Amino acid sequence: MTTVTDTLDDIAATAVLVLALSTPAGVTIPAAAAALGRDEAWVRWQVGADTTSDTITAVEDLRTGATRYRYADLVVTDITLIAGALLVLAEHDWAQGEHQDDLGRVDITGALSLAAGVHPQELPDAPHLLDALLAAEDTLAVDLGYDPTEVDAGDTVAAWQDDPDRTADEVHALLIDIVTYTAPTKTDTAR
Repeated sequence: MTTVTDTLDDIAATAVLVLALSTPAGVTIPAAAAALGRDEAWVRWQVGADTTSDTITAVEDLRTGATRYRYADLVVTDITLIAGALLVLAEHDWAQGEHQDDLGRVDITGALSLAAGVHPQELPDAPHLLDALLAAEDTLAVDLGYDPTEVDAGDTVAAWQDDPDRTADEVHALLIDIVTYTAPTKTDTAR
């Protein structure tokens, strides 16, 4: 079965990785490999995991013990959080109906929160992170065909992703389309 990430070329996969490295949560090698459809050696090389760098830092995730990589100087935007959410979904898996379920799976909003460095049920305290998270919801709503000045973007995204017929591949496609600036095709317009 071909998945959305199977269609990413190296340039697009690198772009998504670079954007995700700009989030407070950073990335883990296994999650990045899974989300981008690449092997772990490719991701390790891209982030320079085997070299010392002042640009990318490696920190231990105190909760899981995994090494997380991120840029030393973060510039968090709506697009970086959406790229981070894509990798978070690869790490935690996707849920519907709640930001985080009992198995630790997250929905799009929960993934955005985790990418922003907070619990899936919380909003960031830092104004620039909150602005980026709300802008990410607006960007998602626009890509779904809604005007965020006329609808609540968060509710709109939640309603879309909670549709019982929605699939994880459709969620991943939405996020990838945004971070790689992929133009919708005729079949995508009926999201």
